[in-house]
Amino acid sequence: MKLTTCLACFAFLAGTAISTLNDFTDLHPILAPSYDTAKLSNIVPSANATLNYGLDATMDPRSSVTIDLLADRPVVLLEAIGAVLKVACTYNTVTVSFSNAVTFEHAISEWPRGGGFYLITNHFENCDASKERGFYRVTSLSWDKEHASVTAQTEKTDFKSIATSLAVTFSHVQSSMQNNSGNITFNEPGISVASNFSLPTGMAIFSDGSSFSATANDGYLSDAALIRGYFSYDVPSSQLQNCWFDIDAEFFGDLAVTFNLTSPLSNNNYMFTPGTFFPSSIDVPSAFSLKPVLRWAVGADVGAAGAMYHDSNITMTIPDGHAHVDFLSSNHSHVAGWSPRLTSAVSTGEASTGHTSPFVDFTIELSLDILNGAFNTTGGITARPQFVNDLNVAQSQTRVRKANRMIWPRNATCSNGYEIRSSFNFTVGAYVTDQWQKTLYNTEIPIEDECISF
Repeated sequence: MKLTTCLACFAFLAGTAISTLNDFTDLHPILAPSYDTAKLSNIVPSANATLNYGLDATMDPRSSVTIDLLADRPVVLLEAIGAVLKVACTYNTVTVSFSNAVTFEHAISEWPRGGGFYLITNHFENCDASKERGFYRVTSLSWDKEHASVTAQTEKTDFKSIATSLAVTFSHVQSSMQNNSGNITFNEPGISVASNFSLPTGMAIFSDGSSFSATANDGYLSDAALIRGYFSYDVPSSQLQNCWFDIDAEFFGDLAVTFNLTSPLSNNNYMFTPGTFFPSSIDVPSAFSLKPVLRWAVGADVGAAGAMYHDSNITMTIPDGHAHVDFLSSNHSHVAGWSPRLTSAVSTGEASTGHTSPFVDFTIELSLDILNGAFNTTGGITARPQFVNDLNVAQSQTRVRKANRMIWPRNATCSNGYEIRSSFNFTVGAYVTDQWQKTLYNTEIPIEDECISF
């Protein structure tokens, strides 16, 4: 006879929303809004420059990157000068033509004739590659008053070669920086990523010889996340001075697994990894690249003193997860929200003392490369919702439980039947590879504690 119990429903589930993905393969230079192209002050060489990159012609914080550059010598950002009429380049010259005499005369007075500064171009004629800026070290200048133009003798260089420090802001506006509310609004600025997949019905997801197998009767997993962040890097010292990311995430999982044990099985942890998802990377050539990675895994803690046939079904949604991950300090990393909602049920056809505790791992990982490998770091968050099922048959004197998987103390005696005790355990952790790993949030919700008569 099949013995069945339905476990309590904690919340009705709503469908999870998957945000529209940003495809950053089309990221290209745009003028930072801090520049007024009518101002003559933009002609003056300065060691500081703000370089924006976006998916649209105008600055959109949803899909933008801002680089604050400190160069090793002054730079002139030609795109910030509204009176620049034309720019033409050869292998060793950059010629700039102006649309009025006032701007031309101002350039004569401000640009050192002997050079010693950089010109930064942006889609002018043949001066730079598509969707990139060009960087040129000026060695000398010659002026043509008749045509209001200047020809600079130059040596082409790149971002990595001229940078003393850089500070990069990803998809942020000031009001949203380090948001700790835990509330997710997918209309906020952010790099949006998402993935989902289904497990084929009847798929064997793991096994242990001929004595144990686990079969997915149904399975659908999806996630969506918004990522915002900031880092600053000092070139002479090769030091990352700041690096943090805010990750707002929501997860949905619907998982039904049948555990079939035909003989005793020692405690073990089993894992099935369906694959890794790679959204488009965010790349500014020779400056940095940021590569998001999404990973899923389905697993279970299993152990039993004898044969067992057990079904576990769980549907869960986590709509409001916020994590602030400080790559330089685990103590400054924290989470908010992460309120799990779930429905669940179990049924047992053949009972034995033991446990069958399926879980799902969601991982959002970020790999950052600065200045073509001068510095690399990888970190992210991992969330694990787990359905813990602990069974005990009264006639059995052997208890099989993983040491760290005890649910809660019980004083009552379950005789002439079997005891089933279930809980929902949810853990969120953060990590930086080879640096630190830390649990930021953990909750355990008791679901069921009852005796089922034989």
